[in-house]
Amino acid sequence: MAEFPSEIMYDILSRMPVKSLARFRCVSKLWCSYINDPYLETMHAKRAAVNDPTLIMLHNSEYPNSLCTLSFLEYKEETDTCTLQVRKKPPVMDFSCMSPNYKKRILGSCNGLLYSSQFSLEYNTSTLVVIHPLRREFYELPPIKIPLHLQHETKPWLSVKNHSSGLGYDDSTNTFKMLCIVQVKPVNDKLVDLWTMVHVLGTDSWRKIPQVPSYHVVGRGVFANGCLHWLVSNEYDDYCDRHLRRPVISFDMEKEEFGLINPPRERLKSFSVSEHLVDLNGEVGYVCTMFEYDRMEVWVLKETGWVIHCKLEENPPIQYDDFLKIKVLGFWNENGDILMQAVYSKQMFVYNLKSDKFYEVKFDGPEKGVERDIRLYQSSLFSTRYSIIKK
Repeated sequence: MAEFPSEIMYDILSRMPVKSLARFRCVSKLWCSYINDPYLETMHAKRAAVNDPTLIMLHNSEYPNSLCTLSFLEYKEETDTCTLQVRKKPPVMDFSCMSPNYKKRILGSCNGLLYSSQFSLEYNTSTLVVIHPLRREFYELPPIKIPLHLQHETKPWLSVKNHSSGLGYDDSTNTFKMLCIVQVKPVNDKLVDLWTMVHVLGTDSWRKIPQVPSYHVVGRGVFANGCLHWLVSNEYDDYCDRHLRRPVISFDMEKEEFGLINPPRERLKSFSVSEHLVDLNGEVGYVCTMFEYDRMEVWVLKETGWVIHCKLEENPPIQYDDFLKIKVLGFWNENGDILMQAVYSKQMFVYNLKSDKFYEVKFDGPEKGVERDIRLYQSSLFSTRYSIIKK
């Protein structure tokens, strides 16, 4: 195939799955150059559709000196149910767990890269890491340093009240950036300062930028169309009337500037709601659960504004308590069906958009002593040519 004309090679490779292309890079230098070519990336993106989902799982063990494992999941669909199984091949990656008090969890993704945190229950601190599943690479970010005069004398981690992070890509510089919005609480001070910290993958430090969001944010950043997006925190209600849904804070990765996006629509008075953002195949999804009506709405941010995707009402097999606290994980297929998980019971469900019905997603695997974090993973041809090994 090395003697084929380049246009034929591009045509063949543009029809291959991303995981296959990641392996083909090792065939020869010529194949690697084809697969790393941005022209092929453009061709592949135009031909690619939203295919069956790729599910990835990070499972933590409750036992000391054990491994945290990142694995791909396989699934088998039947009439009214679906069963997930850990892929029989070796896991994507293993990580050593320092102790049962440290938990790793997936926070989000960007262009085929996952970012995660290792959270210490004992010290209330976390370390951010970026994972490249296709290349089996692991990148640990340096810690964010707070000036000594702002730190607590014996417990410096208490100086940081909270932080929200997000991973995005800057087209203008061809770099990945991790953004942290840090709430810093100086010693003996009741006020909380907002800091915006930026880390460029491949460097050894963070830099503080003068730009800060208009309001405190919460949750995980969702990257779409060159910007990161967060919800405004409900801990501070001076941003608008309390009967309005929470706005969205955006951050332009190239300009490094914040913006404010209005919510899909107003909420009614005495309307108790819960909102969260989700990545819906590269677009920002706004999920709103209305407790009084046992109803959930899923909106998608388009160029023209918010567009309603679906409205869901409490319905078996989802129990009432679970429906009040459900996280949407993303699109299950090209039809726009929704994959979701109950926060309390950890049960997973798919909402069928056409039939307006739910069916359960069961997990066939180890239960005892394992804490599972299951997410939808969207690979891209871009991720096959970018390495995150720290130099």
